[in-house]
Amino acid sequence: MTSAHSENQSLVTKGLIYALAAVMIWTGFILITKAGALAALAIPDMMMVRFGTAFILFSPFIWKHRRVIFQRRMLALGAIGGLAYGLTVFNGFSLAPATHAALLLPGLMPIMIAVLAYFLAGERHTRQAWTGILFSSAGIIALLIETLLMDTSYLAGDISFIMACVFWGIFTVLLRRWGFAPWHATLGIITFTTLLFAPVYALFLPHHIADSSWEMIALQAFYQGVMATTVQMVLYARAVHILGATRMGGLMALVPIFASVIAVPLFDEVWTTGLSIAIVMILTGTLISNNPVQALSGQKRQAT
Repeated sequence: MTSAHSENQSLVTKGLIYALAAVMIWTGFILITKAGALAALAIPDMMMVRFGTAFILFSPFIWKHRRVIFQRRMLALGAIGGLAYGLTVFNGFSLAPATHAALLLPGLMPIMIAVLAYFLAGERHTRQAWTGILFSSAGIIALLIETLLMDTSYLAGDISFIMACVFWGIFTVLLRRWGFAPWHATLGIITFTTLLFAPVYALFLPHHIADSSWEMIALQAFYQGVMATTVQMVLYARAVHILGATRMGGLMALVPIFASVIAVPLFDEVWTTGLSIAIVMILTGTLISNNPVQALSGQKRQAT
């Protein structure tokens, strides 16, 4: 009994380490992407650095799994979850503060996935889940209202983040329906985003990479192409396998706190009342939807 309990505690500890590492990488993605947007890198440059680096690094795996990757459904996933999501999210970073990204991206994505899954995939959610969605939505609406009242210059960026969440929600629902493995889906996004975007970037879009420092380019290439694209996915998948989706979802609510607290002094951004309200409401909604305490008690009852 003691040995089994010790092994279980050790496994849970590993799961928490994986989960917190995934949270920190996601937080870093928000901060580093904003740093790239503030530097000379333009949206097309960051898109090319992110997916071009990943395509080069993982080309042997892409070739190995080419029969799974090169099909129409994977093309659709790449166009929606890679190209459309990437363009809108990077556009948001160029137009809105990192604190807005920290709230809207991790806060709105679960809402969009739940709503789109309800209408497109026929998934049904509990009253508890809908209550959490309402709380999170209220926080996002509070932030948007403050933006409209105080400074409409951020509105286009916030709308870009919202559209990015819509595209990611559609991608997630289609991924569930079509049953592709996460690793294959990741390779598919890298492949088709690069193949669709690279020719347009090379022939028609302006390039500003030469205006940025090599240190910034290397940082974006490593973090966007390796950490945010692949390492985070592996850590996230392992954490979900050990802790379950419910507890992992609750831990992802830490992203808005970490990213917002760091972004304010790092980028000299303003901490507003709307930002505080949004953080409280989104965190409350996430906890209500996931209810980790109830999930843990349910696991204990099953164990006994």
